[in-house]
Amino acid sequence: MKKNIFYTLLFFVICFSFSSCDSLGIKSDAVGEAATTGVAGSYARMITVGDFLYFVDQSQIQTFSLTDPSLPHKINTQTIGSQIESIFNYEDKLFIGSGEGLFIYTIGQDGIPQQTASVGYEFPILPCDPVVANDTYAYVTLHDGDSQGPCAGMNNVNQLKIFDVTDIYNPEEIAVYPMFRPKGVGIDGNILFVCDDLEGLKIFDVSNPLEIQMLHQFSHFQAFDVIPLGGLLLCVGTDNIYQFDYSNINDIQEISRIPIQS
Repeated sequence: MKKNIFYTLLFFVICFSFSSCDSLGIKSDAVGEAATTGVAGSYARMITVGDFLYFVDQSQIQTFSLTDPSLPHKINTQTIGSQIESIFNYEDKLFIGSGEGLFIYTIGQDGIPQQTASVGYEFPILPCDPVVANDTYAYVTLHDGDSQGPCAGMNNVNQLKIFDVTDIYNPEEIAVYPMFRPKGVGIDGNILFVCDDLEGLKIFDVSNPLEIQMLHQFSHFQAFDVIPLGGLLLCVGTDNIYQFDYSNINDIQEISRIPIQS
């Protein structure tokens, strides 16, 4: 499994196991409410929504009931496709990133998701593909892989794709932007956070998706995944988890680093 996925999951397992994250130097007031709703990075393969847990492997999505948290049990398994990379929740929708394309599922009242739409990428290779979304747009980062992993050796697919999902049954690709090798991605309102590997953390104003504007770039570290939490940003690097205060988008401040042991 990719090192960035491991770091992200390790961080949240540790942090959310505590009643607060103060002992790790993390602002618990920003994390607390979000933690109860299953917050995860864009590389997450597992997410909770209400009384249900959703897990994706390379080809399937599995649904578990958490009605009795001490006895979780599987209630559904569905095949999606191949090269499944990530799962992201927005309201009653699950956005699933895959090397084949973007899949959108709607969660039923019984907790079981049903496929609503899909968009294929039509590449001759299968890029890696994290995704985040809101009620209007889905943001997908495609990258051609590292020296190891499922996308190793693939070239010339390093992009940010933006889809209009206003009509959830017919998502439409409306913009593509070249990137270095984009990994994790996060969204907060009209602010998009992109982890662009060796080029670091890039922050964009996406209020006009047809002409996005880069507001800031922090290039002093290699960035893998990111989670915005209402003014607090957690970014996973190779050696540290970085905490940024972006409550003033014109004056973003790095406020702490949590060392990661390899």
